[in-house]
Amino acid sequence: MKLRALCAALLVATSLGACATAPEPCTTEWVEYRTDRILKRFAGENRALVSDLRQLVRADGDVDPVQAILLAAKAEDLRRFANSFEKIVVPELESAVGQCGDNPDFIPAFTQFLRNEGVSESALEWVGPIMALSQVVQSQQ
Repeated sequence: MKLRALCAALLVATSLGACATAPEPCTTEWVEYRTDRILKRFAGENRALVSDLRQLVRADGDVDPVQAILLAAKAEDLRRFANSFEKIVVPELESAVGQCGDNPDFIPAFTQFLRNEGVSESALEWVGPIMALSQVVQSQQ
């Protein structure tokens, strides 16, 4: 009987934890959550190539010629990597953005996400109006 109660308690605890993991849609936290889920999965699936790209530049900031040659030999892998980003990641990100297109909180949440990612304030001054114009054009199509 005690084992059954323990199993039931664990089941309830794990199901409650699963419900509380996703933030409220169209908030800054939600934008970060969705972006992280999409991009981390893609990076994980392409870990070796991402690692090769990281090793391209030495600690002093110069390109490592040996790594550049090794990377050039992987041109076909790079092409597939870019194509999969375009065909898999971009549509998933667009889908996430599409869920909030009409939500007035989305643009501030998106710009805050970019701010948290280190985008300068002068660049962010352009993001809001461009996103707003994009939403207007998209709604008229």
